[in-house]
Amino acid sequence: MDKEERKTINKGQEDEMEIHGYNLCRWKLAMVFVGVICTGGFLLLLLYWLPEWRVKATCVRAAVKDCEVVLLRT
Repeated sequence: MDKEERKTINKGQEDEMEIHGYNLCRWKLAMVFVGVICTGGFLLLLLYWLPEWRVKATCVRAAVKDCEVVLLRT
């Protein structure tokens, strides 16, 4: 099984990007749901504005070829 957690495209060029793979984690989703209820929806708004935080709060790292969620970084 390929354990590569990230890939780089356009390496060395101006538009270089890293691709990180993630899979959804049920217990993290449940904790975020509880947090959204406790904050009256403010956490949901915050995670909407900061998608990187949303991915890290609800997912675990996985190989790029087996992932459900992809995070691109410049």
